[in-house]
Amino acid sequence: MGNFIPAILGILSSTLTAAEYKKNYYPTKTEIEALNQELQELVDEANERLSNGEKNIELTSKNLKLVFKENNSLGSENIMTNQLNTMGVNASSIGSKSYQAYVTNTAGFNFTHAVSGIFSWNGDYLTGVSADADLTGIMYDKSSNTTVTGLDGIIGRDAKIARVTSKGTFKALKYFVTYHTTLMVDVYAPTQSYRIVEAKITY
Repeated sequence: MGNFIPAILGILSSTLTAAEYKKNYYPTKTEIEALNQELQELVDEANERLSNGEKNIELTSKNLKLVFKENNSLGSENIMTNQLNTMGVNASSIGSKSYQAYVTNTAGFNFTHAVSGIFSWNGDYLTGVSADADLTGIMYDKSSNTTVTGLDGIIGRDAKIARVTSKGTFKALKYFVTYHTTLMVDVYAPTQSYRIVEAKITY
Protein backbone atom coordinates (compact mmCIF):
# COMPACT_ATOMS: atom_id res chain seq x y z
CA MET A 1 0.00 0.00 0.00
CA GLY A 2 2.92 2.32 0.73
CA ASN A 3 3.95 2.34 -2.97
CA PHE A 4 0.41 2.35 -4.31
CA ILE A 5 -0.39 6.05 -3.86
CA PRO A 6 2.92 7.34 -5.26
CA ALA A 7 2.45 5.03 -8.24
CA ILE A 8 -0.98 6.48 -8.95
CA LEU A 9 0.33 10.02 -8.59
CA GLY A 10 3.21 9.25 -10.93
CA ILE A 11 0.96 7.83 -13.64
CA LEU A 12 -1.51 10.70 -13.42
CA SER A 13 1.13 13.43 -13.26
CA SER A 14 2.75 12.05 -16.41
CA THR A 15 -0.42 12.65 -18.42
CA LEU A 16 -1.89 15.70 -16.66
CA THR A 17 -0.50 19.03 -15.58
CA ALA A 18 -0.68 19.83 -11.85
CA ALA A 19 -3.56 22.27 -12.43
CA GLU A 20 -5.49 19.73 -14.49
CA TYR A 21 -4.88 17.02 -11.92
CA LYS A 22 -6.09 19.16 -9.05
CA LYS A 23 -9.14 20.38 -10.99
CA ASN A 24 -10.19 16.95 -12.22
CA TYR A 25 -9.69 14.95 -9.05
CA TYR A 26 -10.31 17.32 -6.13
CA PRO A 27 -13.71 19.11 -6.02
CA THR A 28 -13.47 22.91 -6.12
CA LYS A 29 -15.21 25.26 -3.70
CA THR A 30 -17.97 25.88 -6.28
CA GLU A 31 -18.42 22.15 -6.81
CA ILE A 32 -18.62 21.59 -3.04
CA GLU A 33 -21.36 24.20 -2.77
CA ALA A 34 -23.30 22.34 -5.45
CA LEU A 35 -22.70 19.06 -3.62
CA ASN A 36 -24.24 20.53 -0.48
CA GLN A 37 -27.40 21.43 -2.37
CA GLU A 38 -27.62 17.80 -3.47
CA LEU A 39 -26.85 16.66 0.07
CA GLN A 40 -29.57 18.78 1.66
CA GLU A 41 -32.15 17.23 -0.66
CA LEU A 42 -30.99 13.77 0.43
CA VAL A 43 -31.17 14.77 4.11
CA ASP A 44 -34.71 16.09 3.71
CA GLU A 45 -35.82 12.88 2.01
CA ALA A 46 -34.08 10.69 4.59
CA ASN A 47 -35.76 12.52 7.48
CA GLU A 48 -39.15 12.18 5.85
CA ARG A 49 -38.61 8.45 5.47
CA LEU A 50 -37.31 8.14 9.04
CA SER A 51 -40.41 9.93 10.31
CA ASN A 52 -42.51 7.38 8.43
CA GLY A 53 -40.85 4.54 10.31
CA GLU A 54 -38.25 3.35 7.80
CA LYS A 55 -35.14 1.92 9.45
CA ASN A 56 -32.68 1.35 6.63
CA ILE A 57 -32.29 4.11 4.08
CA GLU A 58 -29.83 4.47 1.22
CA LEU A 59 -30.12 7.50 -1.04
CA THR A 60 -27.91 8.47 -3.96
CA SER A 61 -27.58 11.47 -6.23
CA LYS A 62 -25.12 12.24 -9.01
CA ASN A 63 -22.16 12.74 -6.68
CA LEU A 64 -23.29 11.64 -3.22
CA LYS A 65 -24.56 8.78 -1.15
CA LEU A 66 -26.39 9.19 2.17
CA VAL A 67 -27.11 6.14 4.31
CA PHE A 68 -28.86 5.62 7.63
CA LYS A 69 -29.18 2.20 9.26
CA GLU A 70 -30.82 1.06 12.48
CA ASN A 71 -30.62 -2.26 14.28
CA ASN A 72 -31.83 -3.55 17.61
CA SER A 73 -28.74 -4.15 19.71
CA LEU A 74 -27.76 -7.74 20.39
CA GLY A 75 -28.81 -8.85 23.82
CA SER A 76 -31.35 -6.09 24.32
CA GLU A 77 -34.17 -8.62 24.51
CA ASN A 78 -32.46 -10.40 27.40
CA ILE A 79 -31.77 -7.09 29.11
CA MET A 80 -35.41 -6.12 28.86
CA THR A 81 -36.58 -9.50 30.16
CA ASN A 82 -34.24 -9.30 33.14
CA GLN A 83 -35.42 -5.79 33.92
CA LEU A 84 -39.02 -6.97 33.74
CA ASN A 85 -38.37 -9.86 36.12
CA THR A 86 -36.36 -7.91 38.67
CA MET A 87 -38.02 -4.50 38.55
CA GLY A 88 -41.55 -5.14 37.39
CA VAL A 89 -41.07 -2.76 34.45
CA ASN A 90 -42.76 -3.23 31.09
CA ALA A 91 -40.09 -4.75 28.85
CA SER A 92 -41.00 -2.56 25.88
CA SER A 93 -39.99 0.56 27.84
CA ILE A 94 -36.35 -0.53 28.15
CA GLY A 95 -34.01 -1.21 25.27
CA SER A 96 -31.26 -0.07 22.95
CA LYS A 97 -30.60 0.31 19.25
CA SER A 98 -27.52 0.66 17.13
CA TYR A 99 -27.40 3.29 14.42
CA GLN A 100 -25.12 4.31 11.59
CA ALA A 101 -25.19 7.38 9.37
CA TYR A 102 -22.72 8.16 6.63
CA VAL A 103 -22.19 10.38 3.64
CA THR A 104 -19.92 9.60 0.71
CA ASN A 105 -18.64 12.09 -1.84
CA THR A 106 -18.12 10.26 -5.14
CA ALA A 107 -16.76 13.22 -7.14
CA GLY A 108 -13.06 12.97 -8.02
CA PHE A 109 -11.04 11.32 -5.27
CA ASN A 110 -13.91 10.34 -3.01
CA PHE A 111 -14.13 10.18 0.76
CA THR A 112 -16.62 8.90 3.34
CA HIS A 113 -17.51 10.14 6.80
CA ALA A 114 -19.52 7.72 8.96
CA VAL A 115 -20.72 7.90 12.56
CA SER A 116 -22.18 4.96 14.45
CA GLY A 117 -23.05 3.92 17.97
CA ILE A 118 -25.73 2.69 20.35
CA PHE A 119 -28.39 4.58 22.22
CA SER A 120 -30.29 3.12 25.16
CA TRP A 121 -33.41 4.20 26.99
CA ASN A 122 -35.54 3.48 30.02
CA GLY A 123 -39.02 4.82 29.41
CA ASP A 124 -38.76 8.40 28.17
CA TYR A 125 -35.18 8.88 29.32
CA LEU A 126 -31.83 8.11 27.73
CA THR A 127 -29.61 5.82 29.74
CA GLY A 128 -26.65 6.02 27.37
CA VAL A 129 -25.53 7.18 23.92
CA SER A 130 -22.27 6.17 22.25
CA ALA A 131 -20.75 7.48 19.02
CA ASP A 132 -17.69 6.63 16.98
CA ALA A 133 -16.51 8.12 13.69
CA ASP A 134 -14.94 6.32 10.75
CA LEU A 135 -13.32 8.30 7.91
CA THR A 136 -12.10 6.72 4.68
CA GLY A 137 -10.44 8.12 1.58
CA ILE A 138 -7.14 6.80 0.22
CA MET A 139 -5.94 10.15 -1.13
CA TYR A 140 -6.46 12.10 2.10
CA ASP A 141 -4.99 12.56 5.55
CA LYS A 142 -7.98 12.22 7.89
CA SER A 143 -8.97 13.31 11.41
CA SER A 144 -12.25 13.60 13.32
CA ASN A 145 -13.87 14.83 16.51
CA THR A 146 -17.15 13.33 17.74
CA THR A 147 -19.22 14.39 20.75
CA VAL A 148 -22.52 13.43 22.39
CA THR A 149 -24.61 16.02 24.23
CA GLY A 150 -27.89 15.81 26.10
CA LEU A 151 -30.10 18.55 24.65
CA ASP A 152 -32.62 18.73 27.48
CA GLY A 153 -30.68 17.35 30.43
CA ILE A 154 -27.95 14.93 31.42
CA ILE A 155 -27.76 11.56 29.66
CA GLY A 156 -28.27 8.82 32.21
CA ARG A 157 -30.32 11.06 34.44
CA ASP A 158 -32.99 13.27 32.86
CA ALA A 159 -32.19 13.77 29.16
CA LYS A 160 -34.79 12.60 26.66
CA ILE A 161 -32.99 13.87 23.56
CA ALA A 162 -29.31 13.70 22.65
CA ARG A 163 -27.30 15.08 19.77
CA VAL A 164 -24.37 13.28 18.18
CA THR A 165 -22.03 15.70 16.41
CA SER A 166 -19.18 14.35 14.31
CA LYS A 167 -16.76 16.61 12.44
CA GLY A 168 -14.22 15.30 9.96
CA THR A 169 -11.24 16.80 8.15
CA PHE A 170 -9.81 15.48 4.86
CA LYS A 171 -6.50 16.92 3.68
CA ALA A 172 -5.29 16.09 0.19
CA LEU A 173 -1.96 14.31 0.35
CA LYS A 174 -0.26 16.25 -2.43
CA TYR A 175 -2.12 19.56 -2.79
CA PHE A 176 -3.21 22.26 -0.35
CA VAL A 177 -6.85 21.20 -0.44
CA THR A 178 -8.82 20.50 2.72
CA TYR A 179 -12.44 19.45 3.10
CA HIS A 180 -14.48 19.47 6.30
CA THR A 181 -17.51 17.28 6.93
CA THR A 182 -20.21 17.49 9.57
CA LEU A 183 -22.72 14.82 10.58
CA MET A 184 -25.28 15.62 13.28
CA VAL A 185 -27.92 13.13 14.45
CA ASP A 186 -30.52 13.56 17.19
CA VAL A 187 -31.82 10.51 19.07
CA TYR A 188 -35.13 10.54 20.96
CA ALA A 189 -35.86 8.23 23.88
CA PRO A 190 -39.68 8.77 24.04
CA THR A 191 -40.19 7.71 20.42
CA GLN A 192 -37.02 5.59 20.06
CA SER A 193 -36.34 7.44 16.83
CA TYR A 194 -33.79 9.60 15.03
CA ARG A 195 -33.44 12.71 12.92
CA ILE A 196 -30.50 13.79 10.78
CA VAL A 197 -29.94 17.39 11.81
CA GLU A 198 -27.12 18.14 9.40
CA ALA A 199 -24.91 16.48 6.81
CA LYS A 200 -22.53 18.95 5.21
CA ILE A 201 -19.26 19.22 3.30
CA THR A 202 -17.27 22.46 3.35
CA TYR A 203 -14.12 23.53 1.49
